[in-house]
Amino acid sequence: MENKKYWLTSGMYTMLHRGIDFLLGFIGFIFLVRIFNPASFGVWVLFITLVGIVDMARSGFVQNGMIKFLVNRSATDQAEIQMASLWLNAILTVIFMGILWSLAGFLEHILNAPGLEEVIKIYTFVLPLLILHTHNLVLMQAKYDFKAYFLAGISKSLPLFLIIMYYYLYRHGELTLPALAWYQNATFLLATLMSCFQVRKYIRMRWGWHKHWGLQIFHFGKYVFGTNLVSMLTNSLDKFLLGALLSPVQVALANTAGRVMNMLEIPVNSIASISYPKATEAFDKQDLEEVGKIYEKTIGMMLSMTLPFLLLNLLFAKYIVLFIAGESYLEAVPFLQVVAFLAVIRPFDRQSGVFLDAIGKPFFNMIMVFGTFIYGALFTYLLIKGVGLLGAAYGLVIAVGLTAGIKQVILKKFIPIRPERAFRYALAFYPEIYRSGIQKLFKKG
Repeated sequence: MENKKYWLTSGMYTMLHRGIDFLLGFIGFIFLVRIFNPASFGVWVLFITLVGIVDMARSGFVQNGMIKFLVNRSATDQAEIQMASLWLNAILTVIFMGILWSLAGFLEHILNAPGLEEVIKIYTFVLPLLILHTHNLVLMQAKYDFKAYFLAGISKSLPLFLIIMYYYLYRHGELTLPALAWYQNATFLLATLMSCFQVRKYIRMRWGWHKHWGLQIFHFGKYVFGTNLVSMLTNSLDKFLLGALLSPVQVALANTAGRVMNMLEIPVNSIASISYPKATEAFDKQDLEEVGKIYEKTIGMMLSMTLPFLLLNLLFAKYIVLFIAGESYLEAVPFLQVVAFLAVIRPFDRQSGVFLDAIGKPFFNMIMVFGTFIYGALFTYLLIKGVGLLGAAYGLVIAVGLTAGIKQVILKKFIPIRPERAFRYALAFYPEIYRSGIQKLFKKG
């Protein structure tokens, strides 16, 4: 009963967080494409893509290792682990600040994105603050406090959305890219204050450099860091190559399809985030059958939500693009129809990576992500040169599909899995969801 309660409660808050975050970001996108012209909006897309890469790489460096080592430790060990994680987080953040500041001008030039240098430098000012915020978010996950994680998340996304909406409704045309970057920094400050309040009862620090834990988290985290960094670069290849080979306008078109595809991330990331602690726990008990079962069921849960998404995008892509971005972005329709096939591929790719980390094999995950980046860059470059905008979509789907297939083979060597069962679990979820809905309906009646 306790196990079922964990999945329901954590799943509810995680899905709520992802859902609200997506909804606010999606509506904010609808406002921004109408505030900025396609060229300016393309520059903003490149900027937030870089922000996402840095954020994912930083959190990945300490996240999984910190969660893994905090489980079932004494109070003294937990205090030392938290301190070591904070030091590693701070060191990496300072390195990123130097890299971003020094390469900002180069990135503006190579990506044909006027104004990119200024907004990148504005972002570097908030990075020291995010050291603490990232630590707090990881600590919430380690303590299974997904309610706190939810509150900390919306404390950033909601204020930024309200600012964008205000400019759309009352000061249309007055918002500039640098101003929006400063507003984003301000919302990061609010989110940090909220996360500090939420984790005050979990914070345990023992001052100093604790070499034993620092090295363990570093050696575990270096693979996750590399994996996350290259994974984000791979997912962003289409935007960077479109900017470099074509223009920010094509970046804006691809991002229109990307915003729709972000709907996939709600079920995929939500289920992945709550499955990792459970998979780690089952593996620590040497219950490989249970690990395999969690793997198949969680992919089934994802597919039960992503397969209808694929069908809707294949049938109604034109109307979706018209609704969210308008006629100026209709060139994104075929792009969206191609990348929609990631609805089938992404659950297998995401969970195979999560479970390789959970069973202590992050090295294999990192190697595969590096492979995806290399052949993904090659496919995307050649296809963009050959067919233009649509080539970026083909390159992304081919690269992710190839990687997902290889990772299934690797994972099978360590845990007993049958990936095809995921489709059976997906189909089984539909009547279960229907019965649950009917029961709630009659209970209300």
